[in-house]
Amino acid sequence: MRLDLYVLRAVLGGTLATLGIVLALALILLFLDEVDKISAAYTLPKAVMFVLLMLPGYMLEFFPLATLIGSLVVLGALAAGNEITAMRSMGLSLARLSRPVLLAGVLLGLAGMLIGETLGPWGQSQARLMRAQALGQTLSLQGAEGLWVRENLPESAGGERFVHIELVTPGGEVHGVRVFDFAAGGALQSAMQFAAAKPSEAGWLAEQVRINRFSAERVESLFESQRTLANLVQPNVLNVLAVIPQYMSLGELWRYAHFLDKNSLQSESYWLAWWGKLLAPLSVISMLLLALPFSLATRRAGGAGVRLTIGIMLGMGVFVISRLLTQGGLLAGLSPMLAAMLPPLVMMVVAIGFLRRQEGRHAA
Repeated sequence: MRLDLYVLRAVLGGTLATLGIVLALALILLFLDEVDKISAAYTLPKAVMFVLLMLPGYMLEFFPLATLIGSLVVLGALAAGNEITAMRSMGLSLARLSRPVLLAGVLLGLAGMLIGETLGPWGQSQARLMRAQALGQTLSLQGAEGLWVRENLPESAGGERFVHIELVTPGGEVHGVRVFDFAAGGALQSAMQFAAAKPSEAGWLAEQVRINRFSAERVESLFESQRTLANLVQPNVLNVLAVIPQYMSLGELWRYAHFLDKNSLQSESYWLAWWGKLLAPLSVISMLLLALPFSLATRRAGGAGVRLTIGIMLGMGVFVISRLLTQGGLLAGLSPMLAAMLPPLVMMVVAIGFLRRQEGRHAA
């Protein structure tokens, strides 16, 4: 039990330390990207707050990579100090030594999932809205049932437009839109609803448009299959507020993916992100299993700096291979679930193969 706790603390400590370093580098790069946007409205404190709010959203992406690098360095140090050899001389097999490593993977994976479901999506949403408002782009409110955008009507002094959008794709298209135009005195002038719209040279091209115009005498209703709107919402605002699948919670991804399926739209990227988030603990566990045999194989490679370099190179290679397997699986016709499962399963098979090979060498 004490050996399990010792290995568990070592793996957790090394992974969290590596994650802290990676996030610090990400923070610096994010801040440098925001420096040129600083102005009288978008001040330095707001830029710093934007970076801090964005950071948790990136944490889940960095978790597998930080796990592999941190655990490889820590386990490599244990192997170089002959501590793992001493444990094995006591009769502990590699399979037995993998138990605290797997427990660390479960804890790290659940912690990453918790952050990805709470601080990550909330921080990303708040950061984008804060920057959009600071730059004077619009006043927008985003919630669980879509987002609201308020803008001044260009053709009416004092008039306002409220737009409710069910979904904004990364490409800038909007789906499930309702538009309410109010006069300067607050009277409702018109209500418009359409299934989808995309930016065009003339403004916005809306499809399946239903319009109700209100006056003191009557209500006029009409339907158009297509309608060009000169003014709807500023496209740069929607680019700021567009949902990015990787930074959404499981609940949001589920709702958006079903919305797209219901409207016969492409939903593969959202389902892929949903399964990827759900299987995040499995990815962390596969990285830890992969680190154990590699740490034994590199115990004589040199000091911590050499192991860190090997870990970074291995981590980047695994990252690229995982992306290739995921996208290749989709191109090969696999479902998003199988495409998301493919990289961690392949890594686990490779790790188990290396562990058996190391065990065979030790027995020989």
